[in-house]
Amino acid sequence: MFDCNYFYYIFFGFVLVVQTSLAHKTGILKNVGAFCANDTTRGDPNLIPIDVGQPRFINKVENGTLYQIGSGEDQVWLIHVYGNSGYDFGYAYGTLLRDQIHKVLPRAWAHFEQEIIDALKDLKLPKWFEELIAEKGLPIALDIQNDLVRKYMDEEVYNEMRGIADAAQIDYKTVVRLHMLGEITRGRCSLYGLWGNATLGGKTLQLRALDWDVDGGLQDYPVITIYHPGTSKLGHPFANVAWAGYIGTLTGMSSYRLGISEIGVSFPDDTFGDESMSGLPFIFVERYILQYTETLDDALSFIANVRRTCHLILGVADGKLGTARMIQYSHSKVNFFDDQNLQPLADWHPRIPNAIYSGMDWLCPSRQYKLYRAIVDQYGQITPELSIKNITSVVKTGDLHVGVYDLTDNIMYVANARGTGEQGPMEAYKRQFVKVDLNVEFARTR
Repeated sequence: MFDCNYFYYIFFGFVLVVQTSLAHKTGILKNVGAFCANDTTRGDPNLIPIDVGQPRFINKVENGTLYQIGSGEDQVWLIHVYGNSGYDFGYAYGTLLRDQIHKVLPRAWAHFEQEIIDALKDLKLPKWFEELIAEKGLPIALDIQNDLVRKYMDEEVYNEMRGIADAAQIDYKTVVRLHMLGEITRGRCSLYGLWGNATLGGKTLQLRALDWDVDGGLQDYPVITIYHPGTSKLGHPFANVAWAGYIGTLTGMSSYRLGISEIGVSFPDDTFGDESMSGLPFIFVERYILQYTETLDDALSFIANVRRTCHLILGVADGKLGTARMIQYSHSKVNFFDDQNLQPLADWHPRIPNAIYSGMDWLCPSRQYKLYRAIVDQYGQITPELSIKNITSVVKTGDLHVGVYDLTDNIMYVANARGTGEQGPMEAYKRQFVKVDLNVEFARTR
């Protein structure tokens, strides 16, 4: 059967190539790189059934319990940590995941160190920081990066890292340095927030697709951490999706039914402000939102007032209010968008009622338009299951991991890239997703 949509993609891809070529000549899209200008191909639907099995108990210690979820090769560690201090959290985490941390940390560190050194000219870092890495090495540069952000950090986060290092018997400085890498590497990603007429039954849904390096081995030890604070100074329960030894937030949901998404921006336009290496690292901005804010307004207020650092696009959705916002984020400027004023406004990034979305970058025509088409094609019928089947897989976004949040029912769906020695496709969006019922997980006692 003739596929009109397929023809439309090919035609629009041709138009985009012509438009982008002209734009480069006229300077309109001078920052758009080849990655964002050329890929108009669609992926195949993900037809793998979602794993809905219950968590399997593995081990417990004081202040912590370890489970596994998923089946076959697509298993994920699910850890619950409890306590009255960050150190309590970290020590339980480091005790239960000691073996996994020892396996993933050296490999990931060695890989990212070499990648950053090889890619210095493409990372848009301050010249003095590039020279520091070249002359003194990445560890020293990251120690200085940590010095620049320390006064903006929550001391309990450092206490948590100290607890991990003590329990897992690894170098504390290495743990801290690992958490400074995000400000340098960032990664390409995609996001959406959908509500009201955009979804089946009017649910509030959110996508966080992480397109990051799959060669560092992070996906060998995927971890979902459920935090259970024993005191108000540590906030409220939240779920963080990451890897063994990593406590910064790139993906996650809170017990107040807030979700977070993020995209690193490599191709901004002149509506962005400047960048700075001094401020609260974005992985801890996102964590703060999940751990401490209770409403969408709380989250947006925090973003507006925190000392920000680099060029990003953030997404925050609120299952209680039934809406979402996209944030244009930089050190000196911040702008908040809903479905009525979403930016950038272009033929390749049209507005959609009851939706905010961004594909891979700010100025990224073909990727932005693919995500637009996927949402519009499923509009009004979108569920987490349909998103997994016909959005992330068709758009081809979420190499390292994917999170789809049902913020109405407080359920999260997660997939990870193929691990070392595993079979099947590499990209997370092509693999099996696991369902995590956060109503159950947030309510688990010690």
